[in-house]
Amino acid sequence: MNVTRLGASVTGLIGVWVLFAVVATAYPQGPDPAVSGGFGEPTCNQSGCHAAFPLNAGRNDGLGDLLINGFPEQFEPGKTYPIEVVVSHTQDRSVWGFQLATRIAGTGAQAGELKPLDDDATQVLKAGGVQYIEHTLDGIGSNTFDFNWVAPTAAGGDIIVNAAGNAADGDFGPDGDYIYTSSVEVSAAK
Repeated sequence: MNVTRLGASVTGLIGVWVLFAVVATAYPQGPDPAVSGGFGEPTCNQSGCHAAFPLNAGRNDGLGDLLINGFPEQFEPGKTYPIEVVVSHTQDRSVWGFQLATRIAGTGAQAGELKPLDDDATQVLKAGGVQYIEHTLDGIGSNTFDFNWVAPTAAGGDIIVNAAGNAADGDFGPDGDYIYTSSVEVSAAK
């Protein structure tokens, strides 16, 4: 084998290894859409990615929880609500992430609009007509995520908010991370 062919082979193997390493690691830049844990969607734990601990094991062990603050019991059509998602598990954790979706309870259709306050910390992805707000790579250094929810302009039914959160150990791999879920119900405007 000549040196040129050997170099090409080694370069190809390195490329495959790098691709495998990227695929095998977690998603610090934010997960794919549809892992909020609601409406039949899995979480990152249930999909087999961050599965070192059972779903909500940290809650059961008193280590932390996933808190969703700011949604009203009953929304006013078109009103903007400041929302805060907190992954309260901070002991021995160094990075955090989340994904949240708001849907009409009866249909699973998008309910209102999710809007980042800081594009560096949160982002919105869409899949199947549903918005998912989640962390960005720049946002993983905080366990608190702030954004706005603009309520639907017309009552379409009660709303279900589903969220999944990650209290990660910071090694940018899927092992050693705790996944939490939470949900909130919001009544339709009357």
